[in-house]
Amino acid sequence: MNSPKKKRFEDFGPYSHWNWQAQLEKGLPNSAVEIELFSDACFRSTEVEHGPYLVMNAEPFPPIEPRQSMHGRLILRCEHYLDPNQDPTIHPRNTDTSRYHGGTLRDEIAALYSLCMGVRLKAGGVVREFSHGNEYGQPRIPRPDETPIFFPPHDRRYILPFHPAEHKLEAMQEQMNLYILLQPQQASILIRSARLYQDAVWLAESDPEISWLLLVSAIEVAAGHWYAEENPDIKKQLEHLKPELFRDLNDLECDGSKAIEIVSQHLKGLLGATNKFRQFLARFRPQEPLPNRPVRWQVDWSQSSLEKVFNKIYSYRSKALHGGTPFPKPMCRPPTRDYQNQMLTERPDVGLAESSLGASWKTEDVPIHLHTFEY
Repeated sequence: MNSPKKKRFEDFGPYSHWNWQAQLEKGLPNSAVEIELFSDACFRSTEVEHGPYLVMNAEPFPPIEPRQSMHGRLILRCEHYLDPNQDPTIHPRNTDTSRYHGGTLRDEIAALYSLCMGVRLKAGGVVREFSHGNEYGQPRIPRPDETPIFFPPHDRRYILPFHPAEHKLEAMQEQMNLYILLQPQQASILIRSARLYQDAVWLAESDPEISWLLLVSAIEVAAGHWYAEENPDIKKQLEHLKPELFRDLNDLECDGSKAIEIVSQHLKGLLGATNKFRQFLARFRPQEPLPNRPVRWQVDWSQSSLEKVFNKIYSYRSKALHGGTPFPKPMCRPPTRDYQNQMLTERPDVGLAESSLGASWKTEDVPIHLHTFEY
């Protein structure tokens, strides 16, 4: 008699997804908590519910001034349905990081909210705990180290100027309801990408060079998974992404097909990072921004132009990671306003060239602002 196949860590998915699955299978939660969520955005609507998660608008009244300041604005109520004894990580035997992203369940949900609404948002501490027989819950004051630290721009000129604005909570409802439809492995990929995006926009005002790297990494995580799903044959991936290497291996006097199979397996997940990045952005790029755009310093939204921009960005990413050269300073500045219509510029307003901090760049080498790329 065959014994049931033992589940791997990745088969469980992230805790927020696993907990939602558990809710569908059992009636009552084991416990619940309410968690403070911090943002510099303002929110409309009173509450939105998806599965075991209820997010409530806790905007202070009267509003704190300035409205764009960072403080607790939402309360997340999370019902826990998981059985701790079923957690595969309680008895570790091997290294397994297949669902690791460096955060907790509350961080996962906060990251999804951040990504779905396009806002800076992070989880703070628990403010109320619920258990059986205590319907009103036990209040709790979070520790100081549970409050996320944010450094706003000292001159109120934002690198991501559209984040401290008003957003509707229900705008994320449809996307959040799709989360439970993902397979556990897909959910883990999404959470990894969302966590990178969350950190990227959180750090943008104080450390835009790091924000660029994190945004590119968020896309790489999603692009790698998407490309593997679209092209499951690893040998076909090698032929498509490394055609010259594929031909050289195929022309070997010995068994070329065997060589292709061996090399393909060794390069699995590492092939054509630039191509995956560019193809993913081309496939899922948003519509051209609304007509209210700057007269000057626009980004050309044509496919051929955007491909050049994406190639440039990925080149800077590689130089930053492997050579220690940060992203160009003009691409890390807040956007200025077009003097003709007062719209925010989409790329740095550089003439023929600009110098800064011991370096110089031609205008074509600084093709886009961080807020435009984040859009």
